[in-house]
Formats: sequence, structure tokens, C-alpha cells
Amino acid sequence: MWSMDNWKYVERRAVGDPKGRTWTVALMDVLGQEGDPDRPNDLLALEYSQGRYFTVIYSASGAMQWERGYPSLPQATTAYERLVAAVSDGRIDPAQPAYREDLED
Repeated sequence: MWSMDNWKYVERRAVGDPKGRTWTVALMDVLGQEGDPDRPNDLLALEYSQGRYFTVIYSASGAMQWERGYPSLPQATTAYERLVAAVSDGRIDPAQPAYREDLED
């Protein structure tokens, strides 16, 4: 079975939130990824349309809580650092479903 740990990441950290939960916050470059063999290619094409670099948050069980694309590594790196800080100080609660809004367009 495919898991979030099978992807290659530019950077990845386990981040604790104020409620005592641990989330993985990661920055990935989708170029050169082998990809999930169970995932249709049209979904991968959709991800490329959002940007080459992605910030993601996922739970210990591997459930994706946040995914956002960026066209450049500097933009994605800045967003990643802000995301790590926001999760750790509680400004963002990844358990809330509102963080998937950009995928529903």
C-alpha cells in the first residue's frame, strides 16, 4: 500500500500543535516523483497545473490535510516555513477540513 512516506521531499518536519497532536509538514517537488501506482494520471496532471512545488500536511495515519501548489521553489519554501510556524503555534488547525478548499475548484 502506498503511503505519504513513499514520496521524496525537499524538506519535511514533524510538527506538534498546541493540542498535543503531531503533523508532518512537507515541501515536495513533483518533478521526478515515481508517483502512486494506484493513482490515475489525470489526477497527477491536475496537480502539475497547480504548480511544480507543493506544501503538504498529513497526519500520522497518512491522511492528507493540506496540499497547495507553487510555481517556484522560493515561493514554496517561504510558504513551507510559514506553514510550520502556523501549525506549531495553533494559527492553523490541520484537523479542520477547510484547508482542502483549493482542491475543490
